[in-house]
Amino acid sequence: MVKLLKYDFYHLRKTSKFIIFPVVIVIFAILSPLTARYMNEILEMALGIDMAEGIGLSFPRVSVYDSYYQYLGNLYETVMFVVLFVGVGFFIKDKTKGLLPLILSKPINRVKYLLSKYISLSILILVSLLIGYLVFSYYTYFIFEEVDMLGVLIMSLLFFVYVLYILSISLFTATHFKSYLAAVSVTFGIYIFTSMLTIIEVSIFKYLPGVIGNSSVDILLGNEVVSDVLINVGVTLIISIGFIYLSLIKFNKQNI
Repeated sequence: MVKLLKYDFYHLRKTSKFIIFPVVIVIFAILSPLTARYMNEILEMALGIDMAEGIGLSFPRVSVYDSYYQYLGNLYETVMFVVLFVGVGFFIKDKTKGLLPLILSKPINRVKYLLSKYISLSILILVSLLIGYLVFSYYTYFIFEEVDMLGVLIMSLLFFVYVLYILSISLFTATHFKSYLAAVSVTFGIYIFTSMLTIIEVSIFKYLPGVIGNSSVDILLGNEVVSDVLINVGVTLIISIGFIYLSLIKFNKQNI
């Protein structure tokens, strides 16, 4: 397993995947507080101050919470799609390049092979998120002179739990389909479907993975939702484990 992890990290280091996550996350960690702080000025410039006053527009006073929400939105609306597309590509590359038969001709355990890819990419994203957390906390404090470091850390870790869920779907589709396009399409479809389920006002659906973003907002606002968040995290991890388990079963049965 250690050798497989070294191989996967070596591959990540030799490709853009090794830098794409920390670079993208750090960029948003810097831009989010800046955008939140100067959003009113940007809107006034875009509309024109005279025009804004003429139609009676008034912009609310910005606060540190705007920085939190901006960063949270960037994570779930942009970084998540990077995770989805890169994750599927990383898991399916050996298959699409025809390298899988050669790799598995060696004395390699299939379960360890698949888990190594999942773990290595997860670690890379976790480290990137922690770097982003430090950068975001610094710039938010620099601009707003306050920051809830514990709340932002929990927000980042909750997002990582959601990343584990998306990666598990990516792994599942990568083992069930032969083409990257098909795997990405199905992964995106599952992601959209499970996100839409959270709109339905049924009590059991409030613990689905798509609710994690809302849980982050509640924590940042100081709402007492610890039990709901823990159940939400537990359900998300259980579903993720389910997708990983189904991926391992499928991969072990494949004739390669």
